Amino acid sequence: MEALPKKSKTGGRTMALLLPFVLFFFGLFFVSIYLFQTVVEETAYFSLLVGDTAPRAVEDLDTGFVPGERPAKLTRIPSIAYGKQFARLNVVWDGDGWEIVNIPVYLGADKSILKKGAGMSYASFFPGEGGCTIISAHVTRHFAELETTPVGATVLLETSYGPYRYTVAERFNGVKGTDRWYMDSSSNYDLILYSCYPRDNSGERRIERCVLCCTLVDGAEVAK
Repeated sequence: MEALPKKSKTGGRTMALLLPFVLFFFGLFFVSIYLFQTVVEETAYFSLLVGDTAPRAVEDLDTGFVPGERPAKLTRIPSIAYGKQFARLNVVWDGDGWEIVNIPVYLGADKSILKKGAGMSYASFFPGEGGCTIISAHVTRHFAELETTPVGATVLLETSYGPYRYTVAERFNGVKGTDRWYMDSSSNYDLILYSCYPRDNSGERRIERCVLCCTLVDGAEVAK
């Protein structure tokens, strides 16, 4: 009776040596995904960079918000919680083209907010406070036509404490993403709308911005 060949221990030793490296690379892969989602995508700036891939028609996502009437005198801005809708945005102009209509505006501009509508920078001013209001939204969702909005277009921001009407004074297409002047709440403009640029990017990451600078035409200011 022939003796059975002894099993080689080389293969088992090799697997034992490789296992820690395999586990390390798998762990590194999942940690990278976690960091990307929590550190990169959760910021207002990068959530605009990592936009949606397929444009879709604007929807009226207003779920219960009621715009307020203009007060005879505005003594203070009502208390508004972060992440809550406080306004509705409409941009209209004459001529051909699509209008930006019924866009819900929330306080804050993180990833979750920009999925629902437009977000007002927490560091900027509420309409009526006397400073610059800064609002952003995804170019593949609610601000898809921002880059074609002409100078002279009317912007109506209906807040919970009254309406504010602006006119587009300047539009800048192709602003470098690292050039953050449009995030300055001390701007001479009363309202800034911005999004990624261009809308049609052939699948490439958008690293530029479209910026609309607007001046106030009508709206109640907080009494001094």
